[in-house]
Amino acid sequence: MKLKRLLAILVILSVTFTVCACGGSGSGKTSADKTSATDTSVNSAEDSSTQAGDTSSGPQHTVHMDDDEDGICDICGASLVASEQSINGNYVLDKKISDGKDVTDNYYLCVLVVSDEKATLVEVDYCGKVETVFDSSFAEGELTLKLGFRTQKYAFDEEAGELNFNGRYGGHDVNVTYVYDKDFVYPADSGSVEFTDELFGDDINENFYNYCPTMLMEGNDTMHIWYCSNKISGNVTDYIAYRKGTLHADGKWTFTEKSLVLEAGSGNAWDSRHCCDPAVIKGEFKYNGETYSYLMAYLGCLTSDCTCNEVGIAVARSPEGPWVKYGDNPIANYRTSLEFDASHWGYGQPSLVSVDKKGKVILFYTKGIKLGTYTWAEMWDLYDLNAPIKMKESKLVDGGAIETFNNADFAYDPVGNNFYCIKEDHVSGWYPSDGGVDWISGSNSVFYTGMSANDELVGDTLFNNAPWTKVGTVGKELTGFDRNHNAGILTDEYGWIMDNSKIPVVYTMSYLMTDYPDWNKGGQWPALHTYRLHGVVLAM
Repeated sequence: MKLKRLLAILVILSVTFTVCACGGSGSGKTSADKTSATDTSVNSAEDSSTQAGDTSSGPQHTVHMDDDEDGICDICGASLVASEQSINGNYVLDKKISDGKDVTDNYYLCVLVVSDEKATLVEVDYCGKVETVFDSSFAEGELTLKLGFRTQKYAFDEEAGELNFNGRYGGHDVNVTYVYDKDFVYPADSGSVEFTDELFGDDINENFYNYCPTMLMEGNDTMHIWYCSNKISGNVTDYIAYRKGTLHADGKWTFTEKSLVLEAGSGNAWDSRHCCDPAVIKGEFKYNGETYSYLMAYLGCLTSDCTCNEVGIAVARSPEGPWVKYGDNPIANYRTSLEFDASHWGYGQPSLVSVDKKGKVILFYTKGIKLGTYTWAEMWDLYDLNAPIKMKESKLVDGGAIETFNNADFAYDPVGNNFYCIKEDHVSGWYPSDGGVDWISGSNSVFYTGMSANDELVGDTLFNNAPWTKVGTVGKELTGFDRNHNAGILTDEYGWIMDNSKIPVVYTMSYLMTDYPDWNKGGQWPALHTYRLHGVVLAM
């Protein structure tokens, strides 16, 4: 009996001890150790019981034997060959930091789809849907993605099911984490128009116009847009219109029907002829005992010959209104100023940027006066509109290579501590001349200026002759249209840039006579009824 036991022990010691998928314990690793997060997450309930050591479906044993070294357990017939670690699957964006700013919430959807030798990054944000296909490889716990000469290496955390990249990419310092999601299914949700399409508008034969937009993003899927339009077909009377845009999983937008939210004043009011060129930001504004969340600046006038324009403000609790006009309008009063001359254009084309996300704002507007045409900036404390305080004011210095600095929209970049603006180009000879129309710009320039780290308030440096540098152009090469004008920057609710790697712009286009010959149909001004809004994105 003792001899038989000794022989049995010797036999066992001479056999290769290995572990296979049924969960026996021995000198090798368990299958769970060899399986990535993507593999374990798709196991069925039956698989889980097997991994826990349940061998009821086969011979009862705790150690697999492979005496003939063929990779098959001699007792239960299970495979003992460990497969290559696979990390294939869908990884959803968990966090993205770009140049120190968390931009995760800018994405409506962002998923990295990893498969053998390829990986596809699908990104959906306010600019649309972008799919980027990389060559991919995985080795030693690292996923390598290659696109041309660019390479990203993601560390794979098997336990957490995470892919992590931390480094410089595309000219920016990026820290990004994707987390495996075995249940991810791409949403079957679609919109109507791309950001670069004509966003909305009536048929061109209906004699309605849309121009001079201001846009704010709420969250990552809602765009509020105000713009100038007319109420009656063929009638040139400006109203401020509003639409709400909703972003969808295919990167396209749908917009609500037009709503006229602000109109000209009655009688002989300062804004009784036209009410246009809106600029809107969110904040906290108290007026006549009420608290409002949105502030609008707009151009108003009581003339029909483009003279004596002035700037007023209004407040509302929600983007769609109702909007309450400020009782002491205009806030930029041309008629009572020392610059007044009834034959000149006056003050208008306002833009707003919040200084403190509450009541302090910078109001920019164009001055078209006897001394010239340029942009003027004023910092206001409008928290209490019954006692507004003008804190400082100054003419903005132009970029040095342009004739005028006007009809501009502004935005603040908190990451780079810069201000950006987009303005119409007015250099002699740059206006397309067609069908007798030679006053509509063909392009818009984008500029930036750096702020001082010592500024006490956002934008202080603007009032100290800050120089502007040109960084881009929105013209025919980018849009495909000869006429591009009255543009605005898409920002967050406070007029701040959301991602300093790109500047999304909504601009106004209009056709040449060769595109649409019937200029004066319905009494319209030449080309006016062709004004439509499109988006474009400038990489920074």
